[in-house]
Amino acid sequence: MRPLLLAALVLVSANASAEGQIASLINFESAAARPTTPDGETNVTSIIGANMEYTLPENISFYGGLSFVIGEKFENALTIGSRYYSATPALQILPGIPMWSFIGGGVSFLDETVYYPEAGFRIGISDVSRLDVFVKVLNSSSDTYDKHVMIGAGLTF
Repeated sequence: MRPLLLAALVLVSANASAEGQIASLINFESAAARPTTPDGETNVTSIIGANMEYTLPENISFYGGLSFVIGEKFENALTIGSRYYSATPALQILPGIPMWSFIGGGVSFLDETVYYPEAGFRIGISDVSRLDVFVKVLNSSSDTYDKHVMIGAGLTF
């Protein structure tokens, strides 16, 4: 299943029209709250992600790539998700540095499937680079990943 999803992501990215924008998205997330399992494990400590993001002119983006989970054990996973960005910048931090808000969600295919909603801000640090600051809540039928609150930062270039 994972190779099929990765192949679909590469195919979509390769055939993207010039109307949208394709960018690399690198992110790091750390657990702000992580429950203890009945076995006494504390589970996920942090997640590092390497994704490709395709943003449509309608302020909707789709991303996918690999995630590396650090915790009681090391895991890697295929991750796919989507975000909706505000049409106009929510704030102007400094002249020339806009900040958009976003909401979204995604799925990570770890040992157990993990679903997550996310919300955050995208800060335009240059004409080609963006800094994301976000929070997401991991949801799974497995105690290993369920009810984790992750705070993260990412760089799109």
